[in-house]
Amino acid sequence: MIKVLIVDEELLAGVRIERLLAATKNIEVIGVAVNGSDAQAISDKQNPDILLLKCPISPSNEPYVLELVRRADFYPVLMFCPSFDGFNPMPAAIKRTASFKMKLVNSDDLLTAVLSASKLIHKRRKEKSVEPRTHLYVYSYLGIDKIPVDKILLLQADQKYVRVYMSDSVVTVNDSLKSLEKEFKQLFVRVHRNALVAISAIQGLDRSDDQVSVKITGLSTEPRVSRRRASYLRQLLPLL
Repeated sequence: MIKVLIVDEELLAGVRIERLLAATKNIEVIGVAVNGSDAQAISDKQNPDILLLKCPISPSNEPYVLELVRRADFYPVLMFCPSFDGFNPMPAAIKRTASFKMKLVNSDDLLTAVLSASKLIHKRRKEKSVEPRTHLYVYSYLGIDKIPVDKILLLQADQKYVRVYMSDSVVTVNDSLKSLEKEFKQLFVRVHRNALVAISAIQGLDRSDDQVSVKITGLSTEPRVSRRRASYLRQLLPLL
């Protein structure tokens, strides 16, 4: 779950943004603050993943917001403004640093920006964790879908993306096949330069027209096995 803190001096406007995000899967709004002081209090208790600031910021709230941003050593900061016309809403005292990602967005880009920031959060969580993930993530206009790794039968490279096959659906993720192989080396085996198969789902090998493919339990798709990997899989099968 991605936790979002909204800071908007117009309460009704903040509630409208909250409703938009509430309809988005695996996005949780932990609070709508109308001033910087309230925002700091919510942040201290709830630890947001994303800070969404409505601009422009009034002079009375700017010191609180600046302090909130200074403490943002992990989460992205999205500066939201309904229109870019006629003013530069970013407070001069806020400087871009390497400690967080700040992005200026308008109403049309708001949901896209939140999902992009969510990708950054998931990436940082992955980098911080020493254990393999239990889920992969798919991002769309509906929100974030969590894909349980133990339900995945086949991972197949498709140009810049990886197609994830389960018994009842196929989705696309942004992870590279190489990184997935490294992270889940205990769960998947490479059968071809473009395919990883769940070890527990391997049913056997099938030969046809001098080509070898692997049969996967619960899946009609049979990915091709490269010649280099065929002998290894034959040795592996009796051990499964």
